[in-house]
Amino acid sequence: MMTTSRRSALKALLAAPAVGVAANASTAGASGAHARQYLSTNGPLPPPGQVPAWPAPNTAPPSTQETAPPPRPHWDGPVPAEWTDAKTGHRVRRVTPDGGGKPYFYKNMFLPGRDGRADRMVISTPQGITLVDLMTWEHSVLVPEGDLMFTGRLGRNVYYSVTETGDAQLMDRSKTLFSIDAETREVRRIARIPNGNVNSVNADETLLLGFVAYDSQPLQPTVADPRNRRFDQAEYEANGPDGRPLNFARAKGVRMLQRWAARHPMEIFVIDIATGERRVIHKTNEWIGHTQFSPTDPQRLIFCHEGPWHRVDRMWTMKADGTDLRKTHQRTMNFEIFGHEWFSPDGKQVHYDLQTPRGQVFWVASVDLETGKRVYRRVEQNDWSVHFNASPDGKMFAGDGGDGDMVAHAPDGKWIVLLRPEPIVDGDPSSDNDDQIFVEYLRSERLVDLSNHDYRLEPNLTFTPDGRWIVFVSNMHGPNHVYAVEVARA
Repeated sequence: MMTTSRRSALKALLAAPAVGVAANASTAGASGAHARQYLSTNGPLPPPGQVPAWPAPNTAPPSTQETAPPPRPHWDGPVPAEWTDAKTGHRVRRVTPDGGGKPYFYKNMFLPGRDGRADRMVISTPQGITLVDLMTWEHSVLVPEGDLMFTGRLGRNVYYSVTETGDAQLMDRSKTLFSIDAETREVRRIARIPNGNVNSVNADETLLLGFVAYDSQPLQPTVADPRNRRFDQAEYEANGPDGRPLNFARAKGVRMLQRWAARHPMEIFVIDIATGERRVIHKTNEWIGHTQFSPTDPQRLIFCHEGPWHRVDRMWTMKADGTDLRKTHQRTMNFEIFGHEWFSPDGKQVHYDLQTPRGQVFWVASVDLETGKRVYRRVEQNDWSVHFNASPDGKMFAGDGGDGDMVAHAPDGKWIVLLRPEPIVDGDPSSDNDDQIFVEYLRSERLVDLSNHDYRLEPNLTFTPDGRWIVFVSNMHGPNHVYAVEVARA
């Protein structure tokens, strides 16, 4: 773990001039050495002298700030309501009539019906928080105003917040938290919090889980409220050591490095849904994110240390009372990265994106929280994705792809892909040890062509509870829309 003094030195080295302001020669000289070091490690590593036959490393050359940015996708014509993807043979449906979005990839967005099977999906549209019938795809507005957070798993509760107006960042503004019963439309006020975000509700719907940072600044200094932008994040900008603008991915990396080095105080808290009581369960100067409750164990949660993935011990778990705090993955090589973690559907494993090392060899990994068993599932470079997710029965995975600027630098990675695990059978299986890593291969099937998608917007895919559809967000036709692709071929 980096010490405070080293992070303070890093912060000083990154005290670069504001975007759009030319650096003078002395400033460029003071920060250039560190910036060059950072830029040299922000893309794929060079291939080793002896390349193993399997798994093959990513040999794509890293992009630099001198490389002209690729042209942004553009769509002419009306947005189709439904079509069969000509390149994959899978049926795709546009779910939103005039734009909208869905919760983050690990947040629940479905409601159980009377027979226990999910019959409604909850998304955001320009009209408000909206219910979608999973059989007919018909819409009905549930809440005209408010920010959708997630749905519960016990009943038909939809959780949302209303943020007070002001000039501060969203996290620094007061929020009132509500739930609404999708059947009776009864609204319940849960609590008002002075600042912070709430990311999850536990399995028995007794606790909300959130986090807060104190005195932090926006990741992009020129943007105070990134959620109101088209891509649900800032239009990241930063200059390289030569004063020339970096591409979006590298600029975001620079801003994240600055935020990580700042070491703002943060807290993880829970809120008692019955009483509205807020209780802090963890304090730290690490940058906290991805707080999420287990889908099955009301007392188990995971969270992450945000920041440059090769610099942080990212993945952690603990109980809702703050006890049993422990890491769930230990780095074993330089530039090994891991993150975008989520619970398996049964709540027993934590799944995550693993790269050994960064940008070279790709896995969808998992660790069993009780037994410690680990499984690494090999992913090809063009199948690496911003986010992965698992089918409800745990038998398949899916990924939402990525563009050439991202960590995999995939030459053909802009797809929604279905990933089926295949065991790699040893010639002498009796030699297998349960305390060692088990390895599988993920055989991919392409579902949706996202060549026209701008990955500044993350697709954030999610399986429907019956496993028949994968829901995602895309701007492939211009506006942001929620789409669903059928897992079976049309």
